[in-house]
Amino acid sequence: MYAIRAGQLIDGSGGEPLQDAVVLVEDTIIAAAGSAATVEIPHGTEVIDASGKTVMPGLIDTHVHIMATSASLEQE
Repeated sequence: MYAIRAGQLIDGSGGEPLQDAVVLVEDTIIAAAGSAATVEIPHGTEVIDASGKTVMPGLIDTHVHIMATSASLEQE
């Protein structure tokens, strides 16, 4: 498990960004996210300091470039 201490958390719900936040990640799952006052970091958890950064958990890059060149599809 690891914890990300964020300066600002945008959770994607449309609400205002949360300041001084924590995101707990267990394996590949977000176990908890919220203000540092409400999310308890378990003893022994690796803490990543992103206190000067904005964190957006769950955001992934899913775009793809099918064709990056202008080659003809008819040619083998």
